[in-house]
Amino acid sequence: MVIKKVALALTTLLTVTTALADGYSKEEKSTNFIVTPSVAYRYDVFKWSIPDDIFRNKKLSELIWKNHIIQPSIKFEIEPKTNQFTFLGQVKYGYILKNPSKSYDLDWIHNNHTLQLYSKTKSSVKGNIFDLSGAVGYSINLLNNNLLTFYVGYDYTDYRNKDYGSRQLLNYSGIPFSSNQLVSKYYFKTQSPWLGLSVNAPLNERFTIIPTIKFYSFNYVGKGYWLCRDDVKQNPSMKHNTKGKGLGFDLDFLYKYSDSLDFKINLETKKFKMKTGREKAFYNSLAFGGERIVNRKLLDLSLMSSSISVGIHYKL
Repeated sequence: MVIKKVALALTTLLTVTTALADGYSKEEKSTNFIVTPSVAYRYDVFKWSIPDDIFRNKKLSELIWKNHIIQPSIKFEIEPKTNQFTFLGQVKYGYILKNPSKSYDLDWIHNNHTLQLYSKTKSSVKGNIFDLSGAVGYSINLLNNNLLTFYVGYDYTDYRNKDYGSRQLLNYSGIPFSSNQLVSKYYFKTQSPWLGLSVNAPLNERFTIIPTIKFYSFNYVGKGYWLCRDDVKQNPSMKHNTKGKGLGFDLDFLYKYSDSLDFKINLETKKFKMKTGREKAFYNSLAFGGERIVNRKLLDLSLMSSSISVGIHYKL
């Protein structure tokens, strides 16, 4: 009799414990907090130009950077659910690869009522990029169990280019600099609020795709330091302030390995384009017979960025 009572008590205790554990597990999973470490290969084309004093719609000088970047990141998010708010935050840190990355400095001259390209210089680039992004979203259900999520977000970027060496590709009268010599630096920061829209679309039990579109409004501050020139100051040599609009699109591919683990591939592209912008150039006493600040409009400023990343999508 005692054995039967003990067995019954143990069975009851085991049943209750199992039920509580299942309930606790479901309660834990109901938060669906997700961590996604990943690494990306990214290619950026960044450029700005100033207008000629006579031909106001023509370029007098233009700088172009074509940067190849390796960028690890980690993303934290709450999985979107129907009629619920969600949150995401992401930190990225990129390394600009010196050997494949290049910058170009192009200059035009006014000649017989026309502008003629008279100088083109190439340098190698290295540096780093820090990106921080956060957003709050709200999800609603669509047909066929697709989930539509509206986002309000904010991105911050700190981008640091360092140019090494200098080789003339046109007009070889210029003095070349060693490939190991730092000749200029250009640092810029952007603050970019955005509105986004994404659709979570399961293809089957294993595969899901999530396309997202983002509309940006950005503020930009850039500072240039021309170390190889003695006619400009170095703290800084120039400063840019711009405002503009941007458009971004990314596509997530998820493969469900288990209830808590997915493999993820992300394709992303975005473009920022200046609407208004100004430049200040700071010259020292060797230029124009004395110290001088030149304040003028920028002709153009843009950033085009594309990347592919792979990562692990883990639900805690």
